[in-house]
Amino acid sequence: MVRTVGLRRRARELAMRALYEADIGRQSLATVVGRVAPEVPDREQAFFRALCEGTWRERERIDALLAELTPQWSVERLASTDRAILRIAMYELQHLPTPPRVVVNEAVELAKAYGTEASGKFVNGVLGAVLRRRGERSGVSDE
Repeated sequence: MVRTVGLRRRARELAMRALYEADIGRQSLATVVGRVAPEVPDREQAFFRALCEGTWRERERIDALLAELTPQWSVERLASTDRAILRIAMYELQHLPTPPRVVVNEAVELAKAYGTEASGKFVNGVLGAVLRRRGERSGVSDE
């Protein structure tokens, strides 16, 4: 039996891929989601679609917050994978009932797997700042 954590991780990973592709303009989000969705386990289809569609719909608001939290970098200059991961995590923190510690940990793991050498620490720092603004702790170390 596959654990729910593994299924959710796979759904997040595929959502990151879909949002990355839509963001860099390869195809529309609907096209990418339609192509990627069959790879998502049935039990996590709703979660995957909520991440993709919700993040895409809220990206301007999320990007405005990202701009405040990363004044040394414009949102457009962030690495595309880091930007996709941060958008998903910020959406999930604000709109889904996932515990903040889980959201941050999953985002950091995605950043380590798909980003640059510094991506994990960067994503952890930005999401830590989001949680501090909300008066919460991530429970994830500053590495």
